[in-house]
Amino acid sequence: MRRLELVAYGDIASSVRMADVPVPSVADDQVLIRVEAASINPIDIKFINGHLRRIMTPRLPAAIGFDACGIIEDAGAAVRGLVPGDRVFVRAPRQKMGSFAEYLAVSARFVARAPETLSATQAASIPLVALTTVQALEDRARARAGQHILIHAGSGGLGSFAVQYAKNVLGLVVTTTASSRNSEWVAKLGADTVIEYDREDYRRRDLRYDIVFDTLGGATTRESFALLRPGGCVVSVAGPPDWQFAHQIDAGWLKAVLLHGVALPMQWRARRHGARYYRFLTESDGEQLAGVAAVLESGSVRPIIDSVFTFEQSVAALEYQARGHARGKVVIEMNPPA
Repeated sequence: MRRLELVAYGDIASSVRMADVPVPSVADDQVLIRVEAASINPIDIKFINGHLRRIMTPRLPAAIGFDACGIIEDAGAAVRGLVPGDRVFVRAPRQKMGSFAEYLAVSARFVARAPETLSATQAASIPLVALTTVQALEDRARARAGQHILIHAGSGGLGSFAVQYAKNVLGLVVTTTASSRNSEWVAKLGADTVIEYDREDYRRRDLRYDIVFDTLGGATTRESFALLRPGGCVVSVAGPPDWQFAHQIDAGWLKAVLLHGVALPMQWRARRHGARYYRFLTESDGEQLAGVAAVLESGSVRPIIDSVFTFEQSVAALEYQARGHARGKVVIEMNPPA
């Protein structure tokens, strides 16, 4: 089979190659998926560039890619509830990446049946952004209907899903940021307020939030605390670590001590504002994906796809994602249905 693999850290064109490798065999708890489509996420670009080497260090050459949708071709002896012929979608775990391939073997506990109302290409765009949203807003922020939330970068792959989920599923009052070019489009996704960051400083709005969902990191994380209502929280997928981050990445004791030191300034900042701060890595979870599938089938949230590339165009697809201007998700089709 063909797979896209990382051979060195650096720029995409010189770091990624197409390789022929054997089709993986399945362990007792795994399913073998013939991948129809896979989607790209910013974490894929960070991994290729080497920005995640402190927390993800597979031996090179390494398989890459997290999101996929496809057909089960084989199932291990211990697998229950999934059978060959099922169309499924999955967010592969950090320890078992490899969705940019014609076949993927992965534990069945990370897999769910794909929504029947979506194509394989649409379903492939969903897993990581959906799990990230659920784990941020429900598992950590404990969002409640009627609360006010600021979601940064509402036109991106994660933001465009989070805006819809926050508004239509959780019943939140949603503010987001977007360029003036994308503001009207994001408003149609369900945002109550769109702040055009190229025309206005979002910090100067007289708005306060119960939750800030930080998808950008850097100064945005630090600035978010001043925008909170009393008792609010900042949930970040790009900021400095929190107290639990070392545990989540299974850091050794020395790295854990260093990470706790790095976490101190942000924890102190949160305490000064009477707020909570969470920084996490998305975890693969088949049960949560099954819940997301039901939401998608209800029509409450719809997949947003910017562009679709063939498998042979994978490098171009990655480079397009890296430019950061996609409106929604970028998808690669490996074995598209006839």
